[in-house]
Amino acid sequence: MTPCPALNSAMKGKLKLRYPCMVAAGLGVLSVIAPIFILSLKHYSAPLFPWVRSGWEGFNLLSACLLFCSGVFLGYSFVERPFILGMSTMAAFPFFIFAEIFVSPTSHNLWPFEFLLYAFIGLIAVAGAFTGKYIRSRRSF
Repeated sequence: MTPCPALNSAMKGKLKLRYPCMVAAGLGVLSVIAPIFILSLKHYSAPLFPWVRSGWEGFNLLSACLLFCSGVFLGYSFVERPFILGMSTMAAFPFFIFAEIFVSPTSHNLWPFEFLLYAFIGLIAVAGAFTGKYIRSRRSF
């Protein structure tokens, strides 16, 4: 029995975004954590991920610029679905939250608001992704 062609093409479309979304998640974490070491920001304690907490506590213009540049890179390199790619830069942070909640149940009492914050800050990378897609479309061959 042969698989349904429509289902097969839908699965290929989802698998095509798997690698770019993993790259985006890694770039998002790097964009938040890198300013700790570049600017020598204050380090905070956390149950599992102190660097992530320090990055969010010290979120600044450099972090936002790195997120935007990550979005430009993603939009330029992977042309499809810049909105999903931009929002994927924040994809790892909910997993960090749930892991810390599992270890220390009182560490993230306002986690729904943290998710809203991630969505809002993810829009910086979305703007970068659309910028990267635009730059690629304007590139002359």
